[in-house]
Amino acid sequence: MGRTLLRAGFATAAMTVLLAGCGTSAPRPEFNQAASPQPMPSAQPSASAAASPSASPSAKPKPTKNAPVLQRGGGTFHTAAGGTEIVGSAGSLRRYQVQVEKGITAFDTDGFAAKVDEILSDDRSWIASKKWRLQRVGPGESPNFYVKLATPDTVDRLCGQVGLITNGIFSCRAGSNVVINLRRWTNGADGFTDMEVYRYMVINHEVGHFLGHGHVFCPGKGRLAPVMQQQTKSLQGCKANPYPYPDGVHYVG
Repeated sequence: MGRTLLRAGFATAAMTVLLAGCGTSAPRPEFNQAASPQPMPSAQPSASAAASPSASPSAKPKPTKNAPVLQRGGGTFHTAAGGTEIVGSAGSLRRYQVQVEKGITAFDTDGFAAKVDEILSDDRSWIASKKWRLQRVGPGESPNFYVKLATPDTVDRLCGQVGLITNGIFSCRAGSNVVINLRRWTNGADGFTDMEVYRYMVINHEVGHFLGHGHVFCPGKGRLAPVMQQQTKSLQGCKANPYPYPDGVHYVG
């Protein structure tokens, strides 16, 4: 959806490591890291608070509060067929597969894959760093990481394997798995009035963990939230932001 996405305000908080409302590690309930990260892209200068925020992805469905979701699926996954061209003009190539847990019917595998592709190919996503190129590959290929849409129970199991507590709510990155919670993908989170903005944020946040980024805090009231802030937990006075590079050039971190 590229630059048609509204350049609106955005949201929340963070700490060190790996979830987007991300799960939390065992003794300490709010922040944590799993598995050793991939090399971190070198940070470019942060955009100033006055920098014009990039548009929120265009108005689509609004988040719901507590729409019921499937609590437990089959525990195994369908992999999206086909793949994409390489996106990004420079940097190391990272290949990914998109998977949806068997039993989920509200979102089909190809539709979820198309949304993930759209988000990661946006010129305000991680490819703007010139450190990474991305490509989705299909079954039988060897990806560097997986983007999985999973039921709350399966998210808790997968994230729990690396010591993360997701409480049936949060998403996480666990090793080579970027695990998106069906509950959040369906309902969004407080502070987000547009589901597209939330979905862009959660994918960019969790993929950011795979690329080596940890959690950060809101840099100041009224400023854009860094995408690696735990925006689903608290805005902390920042504006919701689904992009690592909101203007396509400067990293907000």
